[in-house]
Amino acid sequence: MIKEWESVIGLEVHLQLKTGTKVWCGCKSDYDESGINTHTCPICLGHPGALPKLNKKVLDYAVKAALALNCQINNESGFDRKNYFYPDAPKNYQITQFEKSYAEKGYLEFKLNSGRQVKIGITKVQIEEDTAKAIHGKNESYLNFNRASIPLIEIISDPDMRNSEEAYEYLNTLKNIIKYTKVSDVSMETGSLRCDANISVMEKGSKVFGTRVEVKNLNSFKAVARAIDYEIGRQIELIQNGGKVDQETRLWDEENQITRVMRSKEEAMDYRYFNEPDLLKLVISDEEIEEIKKDMPETRLAKIERFKTNYSLDEKDALILTEEVELSDYFEEVVKYSNNAKLSSTGF
Repeated sequence: MIKEWESVIGLEVHLQLKTGTKVWCGCKSDYDESGINTHTCPICLGHPGALPKLNKKVLDYAVKAALALNCQINNESGFDRKNYFYPDAPKNYQITQFEKSYAEKGYLEFKLNSGRQVKIGITKVQIEEDTAKAIHGKNESYLNFNRASIPLIEIISDPDMRNSEEAYEYLNTLKNIIKYTKVSDVSMETGSLRCDANISVMEKGSKVFGTRVEVKNLNSFKAVARAIDYEIGRQIELIQNGGKVDQETRLWDEENQITRVMRSKEEAMDYRYFNEPDLLKLVISDEEIEEIKKDMPETRLAKIERFKTNYSLDEKDALILTEEVELSDYFEEVVKYSNNAKLSSTGF
């Protein structure tokens, strides 16, 4: 009997917040357009005795992003230390949110090319800090600590995706939603958006997920889709040939279009999480959440409906004109001068 297989996919997306300064200190959050290791201080370099202080703007931006993703904002959460020994971690730990994140239980929705509506759950969104940027030469590696402690949010999806098309559209939708909030550049090219994919396979109809493999080194949404397709095929072939899937982290090799083993996948216990002793609990009142809501920019969905109502555009034109926030703004400027929305829309 030939078995049929079903894939299970979850995505972890890291977004840099464009707050201008770092998450725990006042250093400029710029690492591409300035000299190497010029925006650093004892706090972001992890010097003994240097104490972190949460940047209030980071919290405001993080809440805006979570609200745009239909998340529940927790009134109380906290920070934890994730301990590991990599050269790009100056403190030998990362400050993150493990025990309880500031936002959870969100979702986003999108349509596939077939017209099928898909809803993907978001497990949680957490505030954390970026690492230093590693620059690898032929025989040596360098570290730029300008990136250390740039504010990040990590958006962890539920394992709701079942193929690469859903993952690709999830990322596109997420990018558009966050871009409208203006809290991040959401650019894979500059590294302000990074994505890891968790992939497993199981027998069709099963309720038990297979062994999960994490894939890193994904530098475009198309690379994410290609890596998922390859990894699904690799795992199915491995199982059908009598082997077993190891829980591991693999790297996507874009040149050869394959994944390669990076390391065995760590469990949470390997990071020896414990509460961050140098930071208080993170408390957000309902009043603060309401104030942030009032400052939220117009969402894409709201703009689509407004374009259809105010400019008498059909669904297709409204979708095209709102795909990028800059395009929608430009269209509205053109309409001011042309006074003809339908005619203006045909030029795009």
